[in-house]
Order: sequence, then C-alpha cells, then structure tokens
Amino acid sequence: MNRILYILAMCALLVSCSETSSVPADDKLFTGLRTTVYENYTPGDHFSAVKEEVEAALATAPNGSFMGSPYIRMPWPSYRLCIYNWFSSAERGPGKWLCKTFGKAPVLLSSVNPSLHAQVTRELLRARGYFGGYVNYDVLTNDSTRRAKVKYTVNLGPLTTIDTLTYHNFPEAAAHLIDSTRSEAVVKSGDPFDVATLDAERTRVSTLLRNNGFFYYQPSYATYLADTLATVDKAQVRLQYADSLPSRIGKQWYIGRINLEMRRTANQQLPDTAHHSIYTMVYSGRRQPIRSLVLIRDLKLRPRQLYSYADYMQTINTLTSKGLFSRVDLGFAPRDTSEACNVLDLTLNCVFDKPYDIYLEGNLVGKTTGRVGPGVTLGFAKRNAFRGGEKLSVNLKGSYEWQTGHRADGTSSKFNSYEYGADVSLEFPRLLFIDRYLTNRRIKRWKKGKRVIPYYKTPNTLLKASSDVLNRSGYFKRHIVSGELTYTIQPTATRLHQFSPLILQYEYMKDKSAAFNEVLQQSPYLMVSMADQFVPKMRYTFTYQSPSTYRHPIYWQTTVSEASNVLSLGYLAMGKRWKETGKKMFKNPFAQFLKVETDLRKTWQVSEHSQIVGHINGGVVWAYGNAKSAPYSEQFYVGGANSIRAFNVRSIGPGRYYTNQSKLSYMDQTGDIKLLANLEFRPRIMGNLYGAFFLDAGNVWALRDDGYRSGSQLRLKNIFKETALGTGVGIRYDMDFFVLRLDWGVGIHVPYKSGFYNFDHFKDSQSLHFAIGYPF
Repeated sequence: MNRILYILAMCALLVSCSETSSVPADDKLFTGLRTTVYENYTPGDHFSAVKEEVEAALATAPNGSFMGSPYIRMPWPSYRLCIYNWFSSAERGPGKWLCKTFGKAPVLLSSVNPSLHAQVTRELLRARGYFGGYVNYDVLTNDSTRRAKVKYTVNLGPLTTIDTLTYHNFPEAAAHLIDSTRSEAVVKSGDPFDVATLDAERTRVSTLLRNNGFFYYQPSYATYLADTLATVDKAQVRLQYADSLPSRIGKQWYIGRINLEMRRTANQQLPDTAHHSIYTMVYSGRRQPIRSLVLIRDLKLRPRQLYSYADYMQTINTLTSKGLFSRVDLGFAPRDTSEACNVLDLTLNCVFDKPYDIYLEGNLVGKTTGRVGPGVTLGFAKRNAFRGGEKLSVNLKGSYEWQTGHRADGTSSKFNSYEYGADVSLEFPRLLFIDRYLTNRRIKRWKKGKRVIPYYKTPNTLLKASSDVLNRSGYFKRHIVSGELTYTIQPTATRLHQFSPLILQYEYMKDKSAAFNEVLQQSPYLMVSMADQFVPKMRYTFTYQSPSTYRHPIYWQTTVSEASNVLSLGYLAMGKRWKETGKKMFKNPFAQFLKVETDLRKTWQVSEHSQIVGHINGGVVWAYGNAKSAPYSEQFYVGGANSIRAFNVRSIGPGRYYTNQSKLSYMDQTGDIKLLANLEFRPRIMGNLYGAFFLDAGNVWALRDDGYRSGSQLRLKNIFKETALGTGVGIRYDMDFFVLRLDWGVGIHVPYKSGFYNFDHFKDSQSLHFAIGYPF
C-alpha cells in the first residue's frame, strides 16, 4: 500500500508540473512540428531521398519527445524539463546536481529558429537539383498556454537533370584512363543535378588516377562548370582539370627503392643493414629482428610498379592487423629533383610493440549460464615468437560455480561444479603448410611486375591444443582433450572465411558417482551422448559484416561442421557398411554427425544514441552412421543471459518436454534443432549508461524420438505453442573497451503448459543476469 501511495504521489507531482514556468515572457515553449507539407514534386526514389534529408534538416525534438521524434511528444509532462524548472535556480548542493544530471532546459521557439531551418533547407534543395525550390513556415501559437508548434511547407519546383558530362584539360594518360572507365561513371545523362553525386564522380576520378600512378593528384585539382541556360531544366556539365598545376601532379610515378626500418623504440638508432634483391632492411642487432618474407608478402607496392593508393592502404591495413607493431608508417620521396624524375623511393618505418603480455583476469563467473562463482585466468603471450610474426599464447584457467537462479518452474537447483584447464596456441601470419607454394607463385608475379590480388588482412593459421576438466559435484568428472588447425582468410573488409581441416577432440569420464549412474539409467539419450568418444571434425565458417559506413548494418555468420565422414569412408573401403555402428578409433567409439548453424543480426539506428537490434539464430545437428546421437557438447540449448533471458541455461525444452528432477534438467534439456529470436531496444539514458527493453523467443527440439523425453520431437503444427517467450528490461554501462550488463527477464510462456501466460506465480517467472558484453 505504501508503494502504491508513493507512486501515486510521484505521478501527481509530475502532472502538476508547469512546463512553461521558466519560459521568458517574450518567448514560447516549442512543442514540436506539424506534418510537413510537400508541393510541386514528382514521386520517385530521388524525391524520397530528398524528403528524408529535408525532414532531418527541419527536425527539432521538443522536450518530452517520443524516441527523438520532432512530431510526437509523450502524453505527460517532460520529467527532465520539470526537474530543470524545480532546481535551475540552485547554485550548489543536491539541487544543482539533480538539475545538471537529470534536468533539461526548455526548447524555446527562439532557439528553434524556423527561418534558419527554412534557409538551410532551401540550400539543400538547390544542392539536390531543385533550383527553384523554396520553404515557408507558419508558427502556430497558443497564448493561453505559451506554447508553439511550427508547420513547414516545402515547394520543390522543377528538377534540373544532367544533359551531358564531359572531361576537359586532363593530361593524356589521365584522359585515357577516364575514357576507358566511362561505363563506371557515377553521373549519367538524365540523372538529377545532385551535388553529392557530382562530388562522388570527382572522387571516383581521383581514386582512379591515384590507383594508377598519379601520386600527387587530389579531387580539388578538378572543378565543375555547368551551363543551365542552353536547355530548360537541363545542365551541360564539364569536369575541368585546373590550370597552372605543377607538372608532378599530372605525372605517373613508379615505385623505386624500398627501405625497411625496424625499430624497437621510436627513437632507436639503426646501425645495421641487410641488402636484398628488392629491398634493404635497416635494424639494430646481431640479426634481423623479423624474417624479411613476413613483411614483403604484405607489402603490396613493388619496385618498377606504378604507385597505387589502394595498395598503399592495403599495406597499412595488413601490417597493422598483424599485432606486431605499435606504429606503421609509409613514406615516399622522389628519387631526385629533376623534371624528368618519375620514381618514388619508399621507406617503411615499423616500431615493434611490446614483445610480451602477461595478464591475470579475475571475474565473477555467472558467465551467461545463470550460475555464479569466482573464476581466474592467467595468460602469457609472446609476439614474434620465432621472428616470423608468430604469436605464442598460454592460458591457465579455473572457476567454481553454484546455481543461484531458478528453473522454468521457479524451483532452485543446488548443482555445483568447478572447472580447470589449460590451452596453448600458436598463430602464424600465413597459411601454414600451403603458404610456400602460394608465396613462390606470388614472388614470380612480383618480379615480372604483375599485379597480385591482395587480401584485406594477412591470412592466419592457428594451431591450438587444450585440456579441460569439468567436475559436477556428486555426479561426475569429465575430461576433454582437443587439438585444432584453423585457417583464417579475410579477402575484403566485409567477408571472413575460417576453415578447420582438422579438429580432434577426445571426451571421457574420469569418475562417475552412483547418483550419476542412476541418472544415466533413467536417460538412455544422455548415456549415449556423454559416452567416452573421439570427435574428429572439419569445420567451415563464413562471416559477413556490413561496411562501417552503413546506418543500419547486418551481421551474418554461418558454420558447417562434420565429424568422422572421412574416417567412415576408410572403414567403407575396408568393407564396413556405412550404417554399421560400433566402429572405433584408438579403441574408442567415434562420433559421426553433420551440423549447420546460422546467426543473423540486424541493427536499426533510431537516433544518434539509440538503436533497435533484431537477432535470429538457428541450427540443426544430425547424427548418423556410427552414432545414434550427437556428442553432448555439440547439441543445442536455450536460456541464459545471451538467449531467452527469462530462464536459466538449459531449463527449456526440448519441445514440450519437462522434468521435475533438477539433476536431470540441467543435463538433458538439449536438442538437435534450435530456433531463437530476439528483439531489443537500446535507448541512451545518460552519458555512458544505456537501457534495454527486450523480447526473447525460442526452443530446442529433438530430431528423433528417444523413447523417454515425451514431446521432445519437432512438430511444425506445434512450433508456436512450444516456443518459450520472455520479456524484460536491462541496463548497460559502456566502458568503451567492454560493456557491463544487467538484465531482468520475465517469463511469459513456457512450452510444457497450456495457455499463453502460464506461470502460476509472478515470482516464478523472473531471472536476473549479470554479464559482460551485449547479448548479440
């Protein structure tokens, strides 16, 4: 009752707030825009784009704006404006802090300045080809409330289009390049006379020339001239090379000598020199600090080759991405000062980063699983370990966890565990085992002066070995030993390929308690999936990420993996049937499956500091041949801080299956099929503090009837009924290098009960998750 009275009192205080109490007598409180009226226009893509820019130019959000809208306000007074009105006169103490932190000054009609907005919009229309366009506005006032709205009227008038575009006065070589790429021109006859498009064409020409030897050329060295009088509403446009430019600007330049300067500190003196066929390395020490081929394979600029700005940027990107250097600079200088000189000598100056990293991480391991406990990781890394750009990493880790959250029925589990393990990895900045062949081919092409298609980043090879021990108190101790070979290739800024031709994993039980044996007797499915076994795998992952300039980017990743098919082909060649079970590797059964998983994320930028993020994740794993079920570590599950946040990890599914035995629920609520969808709105609260409103849905299902998990198989007609649903709110604190996150999830629907909202008590439907990083 006290809480209700307190809430009612706060609401009454907010409603009684006068928003205009701090508005000067000769001014008005701006309360938003009326819908803008557009006149004298032709619908189409160009108009739609111009309309969007006009709306942005005219927009001014009033106090209490709904999601930053200039048109819609909240139906109640703006609490930030009320706080400002109450405490703006405070000069010190809590009042001043409240006003500065939570208050916001009134948006006044004088500060909106509609005449300035109209003038800016008129210039925008001219830049987009509407030379006769104009903008009017009306101020709609209410003297009794001292409020005002603004209504704009935009008259676009006739659109001027491009009649012809010609190029004049360019040097002969440059003119030939431009003529040969006319089909790639951004500006076409009949296009709107759009300043942004014309600038894009001028930039295209500049990029074309700079990628073909014109080192000193800049976009500003050519200007547009337009004749709009010859033909009504059409423009004859020419792009003209500027007069009286230095001769070096109109000349193509070639790469000359290459000097590599390798420093351990920025000011280190370099007394030692090593000469090679196409470069000279300058360094300090008894031997070169890095093998030359490591740098040369990433140096896209070659002697006797035309300078290319694209190759220059590619070189900077690949060398920086190695993680070896704290600074990478490329300098160019003409060979001499003569008029005939067209050779640029190149100097690559690299400063090595610190050779060693030693780090100790302590954390609260609730890690996204709904379990908490202390964890620690001790890591060591050595850069350029063998003078070939390699990175050697060693990690020791351990954690202890206990259950603090609830299961789907609101009950708690006392299922404690600890983990410890170690891993050793070695990263090579090349494609190990196959790189020698590729490198020899590239060197031959380089020496012949032929262009080599570059990678966006240096290809990478990872060799990794790890051993982990998982102990479930009172149940079992399980060992997992694995080795991995993975190649990573990133051909462009948006696409990434990862291929693991060999991943060998061995899982075995070290100890099992009587209680766990009892669990296995009750769960034949669990007995098979957690049996001792080898998992020899191959895996391929493709990742696509929109360019960083996109306002509404997407992220898509798909992984395909398989286990033991090559091994089974060997058995098939020896007369064993494909479907025959019991085949072994090193006297242990091996898993055989095919697994596909895809993950898609779409971000909509609502305002400068607010966004809506949609996320879809799905996967299927099919065990066959030598195995009746996929290994436990390969199966899917839902729940937890990165999934359906109203529930703990593995507390939902498969299908409508449910068990009231907590010792079973954590271990067998996995499936062969997974569908997960999330939608989250992330508004900015203040500073680096952000909020979240989310909706999560999903479940896992079994492909086959295992005989004891009733309702676990996927039936398309029941898919919506068997989808768990949750919602909730959260807060995030963005510390730039990582994000602290707290989410409060509230369950709406569980698959194993009838009805929509099917929780017996509200307290049973809640989960609290603390995590690091965004959920997706």
